Amino acid sequence: MSAKTIDAILNKALAGEDISPEEGVALLEQTEPAAIEDIRVTADALRREQAGEIVTYVINRNINFTNICEQHCNFCAFRRDAGDRGAYWLDWGQIEEKATDAVRRGATEICMQGGLNPEAKEKGTKEKANSLSYYQKLIRTIKDKFPQLHLHAFSPQEVQFIAREDDLSYSEVIAALREAGVDSMPGTAAEVLDDRLRQVICPEKINSATWLEIVGTAHKLGMPTTSTMLCGHIETPQQQIGHLRSLRDLQQNAGDRGYPTAITEFILLPFVGEKAPAPLRRRVGRDQPILADSLLLTAVARIFLGRWIPNHQPSWVKLGLAGATEALNWGCNDIGGTLMEEHITTMAGAQGGSCLEVSSLQAAIGEVGRPYAQRDTLYRHLK
Repeated sequence: MSAKTIDAILNKALAGEDISPEEGVALLEQTEPAAIEDIRVTADALRREQAGEIVTYVINRNINFTNICEQHCNFCAFRRDAGDRGAYWLDWGQIEEKATDAVRRGATEICMQGGLNPEAKEKGTKEKANSLSYYQKLIRTIKDKFPQLHLHAFSPQEVQFIAREDDLSYSEVIAALREAGVDSMPGTAAEVLDDRLRQVICPEKINSATWLEIVGTAHKLGMPTTSTMLCGHIETPQQQIGHLRSLRDLQQNAGDRGYPTAITEFILLPFVGEKAPAPLRRRVGRDQPILADSLLLTAVARIFLGRWIPNHQPSWVKLGLAGATEALNWGCNDIGGTLMEEHITTMAGAQGGSCLEVSSLQAAIGEVGRPYAQRDTLYRHLK
């Protein structure tokens, strides 16, 4: 595609218009350094217009409460079967201890997700053991002691798991989790919203329509969500843009229907394959993400999603802090959270670490010459 055509696409985005999927693919397929630099400059300009100069961060803690999981995703080095070496399942005291430590260190958010463990059941109001009661107890273990914490918990896949186990609707599960104390839903388990690809990388996971249905139901019920994409494995530019189009359509639908909240941020999650299951690792042919590819997709995501999802965050766990810092020049306005611990990506062989101090995040932001601010989960600046 000619430089003139690329310029026309970028000017269209700068004018505030949505670019088409075909135009998004054209941007992703650029290999000329000059064209890629024009894409970066455009994404950075749109970031400035849509999100401002301030780079935000959140003080949060991850709690992955179990890695015992019934599914076998081909990119996952985290999951274990019960009884396997390295399998774990946190008890209530351990979860409370982690939450207490997070509060002591200034956290405003707990992000909690885990494997799909069929044994994770508790007795409910009718004294029948069920999955929903277990997840409600997870919530209460944290929120009864620390009601001020924002609980960002349980992916669409976990919602489907609870609904299946207990024969409930998605709306019933989400409403019950929200009533118990969940404040927002992680947009994980999306991987790439293309069912042909999902049959290769995560054949046991929910399909694209189910993911979109559950996230849309959360928005309808007033629960905000995030959004993600697992990239840099065997997906094509067309599939990447198809994923972004599904997110954009979902966000536009929430606005058209007048839902009180919807997607708060987009996070790109580059594939780390060092310890991933062998078949996919061999097909990808590398252990760590290619930074240049991740940065180009970061920029195109900003251009394609435009004003619809204004907050974009890189993954310092996957890219390293230096890579995440560079992403601030490619359309990102947020550098993520402190995490305090991280298991899913670390167990896959990521080299970015699992905990960062606030001072490290602030110093990284300073390297790109922009001011910083602490935020809460919903992107409200905190003093």
